[in-house]
Amino acid sequence: MASEVHMATTEDDRRHAPGPDSLPMWNESYWFAFYDAANEVGATLRLGMHQNQNEANLYLMLVRGGEVAHTLIDTHAALPAVKEDHLSLHGYTIDIERPLERFRLRYKREGYDFDLVWEGISPTYLYPFPPDSSSDQIPRHIEHAGTVTGKMTIGGVEHTVDCLGHRDHTWGGERDWSKMHNWDYLSGEFGKDFWFNAVQILLGDQQIYIGGLWDGKEVLALQEVKMDLKTTDGGTRQLGVDVHLVDERDHEHHIVGEEVLAIATAQFGKTLVKDGFTRYRYGDRVAHGIFEHGYIEKE
Repeated sequence: MASEVHMATTEDDRRHAPGPDSLPMWNESYWFAFYDAANEVGATLRLGMHQNQNEANLYLMLVRGGEVAHTLIDTHAALPAVKEDHLSLHGYTIDIERPLERFRLRYKREGYDFDLVWEGISPTYLYPFPPDSSSDQIPRHIEHAGTVTGKMTIGGVEHTVDCLGHRDHTWGGERDWSKMHNWDYLSGEFGKDFWFNAVQILLGDQQIYIGGLWDGKEVLALQEVKMDLKTTDGGTRQLGVDVHLVDERDHEHHIVGEEVLAIATAQFGKTLVKDGFTRYRYGDRVAHGIFEHGYIEKE
């Protein structure tokens, strides 16, 4: 089955260490995002590590009612202590309770806090890589959807969170933000039986497309990705997107990102990462997810 072809292993989803041939900007990161439409609250959380640089980076942004309510960004942080299934930085903690299946996310700082459990609803999708390659040189990348449940306090108001969300886990290769010229990353959860991820990246003159989806039976790679972006402010702010996907079973999927509800922005040098909490439509089904628009500022 296709799910088995693309499935990550338990060890893949744990923490890693760069090997002797690793590149200077060798990277590992854990990213989680969700939007609870019933409460109009959400979060985008990324903890990254450049271990060969002895440096970490974190962005943690909470939204409520269409506005960014709380932001914590540190692009030059100390590395978290090395513990196999635990990371902690600036009050944000990730516990990998069951790799591939269950994560506990906690945070408490300056009157904002959450205690959430993220549980997978499908097999993972592992981006393809050359079979004879090492993660020292070529990155590995997991995409996955799950349920998000627990409590979140924003501005003194406690919310009970119960929604679907997305995550990725990357390690290896390099994450050099100064080389990320332009990209668009989409993820959306329409239910426990369907989620998607689609990415387009501009590297020099080369446009790269990649992604996968879960159709309730199999995790499938995308063999074709077409995005018609709607932006404003000179292309720097996303408004919506029309997406046409063809999976490896030759099934076509037309998904519309019809409204960007809130945008949370992090900056790495001259590179901006804008995570747009987005309402998607697929036929008569509605989902909430992320439309991330990234680019390097022009001189």
